[in-house]
Amino acid sequence: MNLLWVMPAKGVDVPHGHDIRVSGARLALGDDPPVDVLGGVDLRAPVGEVTAIVGPSGCGKSTLLDAIAGLIPLDAGTADAGHDVALMPQRDALLPWLCLEENVALGARLSGMPARDARDAATRALQRLGLAGFARHYPHALSGGMRQRGALARTLLSGRSTWLLDEPFGALDALTRSEMHAVLRQLHAQEGPTILLVTHDIAEAVALAARVLVAGPRPMRIVHQVPVDPDDAAGTGRAVLDALRAAGAVA
Repeated sequence: MNLLWVMPAKGVDVPHGHDIRVSGARLALGDDPPVDVLGGVDLRAPVGEVTAIVGPSGCGKSTLLDAIAGLIPLDAGTADAGHDVALMPQRDALLPWLCLEENVALGARLSGMPARDARDAATRALQRLGLAGFARHYPHALSGGMRQRGALARTLLSGRSTWLLDEPFGALDALTRSEMHAVLRQLHAQEGPTILLVTHDIAEAVALAARVLVAGPRPMRIVHQVPVDPDDAAGTGRAVLDALRAAGAVA
C-alpha cells in the first residue's frame, strides 16, 4: 500500500471505483499480555460515499484505519481499500521547516514530479481552499484551521480515490470545525472520493456522512449502522447515541 501523497498529472480527475471492505478483522497489540484492540470488525464503506465510524475514545478506531491503510498487519481477517488510498492522521503532519506551499507539494516532488509542476499544482490547490495568501507561511504561523486546510489540500493533490480521515477536526474550535465541514463537503461533492471518517463526535458524523457505523468498546466491533436522514439530523443523532448506549460505549 503506497501512502505517499502523490500528485496526479494536471487535468486528471480523482479516480473512482472501490468500496472499503473489512471482514473479521482481529488485532492484538503489545505483549505481556497483548491487548485485544480489534475484536472481529466487519464493515463496508460504499464507493463514492462518506461513511463515519463513531465510538468511544480508545476503542480502536485509529488502529482500524491504520490496518485498512496497510500500516499494521492484522492477526486475522481482511481489510481492503484498494491500492489508491490517502491517510490523513489526527494531526496535520505539516513539516515545520517547510512553508505551506512546500508541504502541500512535498508528496508530488518525492514521487518524481518536476518541482515547478508540483509547485504550480500546490498553488492552485491553496487558492481553491482559500489559502492563497499564506502559501509562503510556515506552519507555526498558521491557525489550526489553516493547517488542516493545508492537510486537506495535500490529500486532494494525492489524486487518490479513497480517503481515510482520522479525527481530522477534533482539535479545532467549534466555529473552525464547522468551516472545515463545509470545505470537506465541497471537496467531496466536486471530487467524489470514497471517505471513511473516524470521529467521536456524533454531530460531526451526522453532518458529514451518509451512514454512521457505531463501534463498541475495545476490542472494537461494529455493533450498529445508522443511515443519516438529512431532514432529521437530530433524530439520526439520537439513534446513534441510543446504539452507543446499548453497546455500553456511553452511560
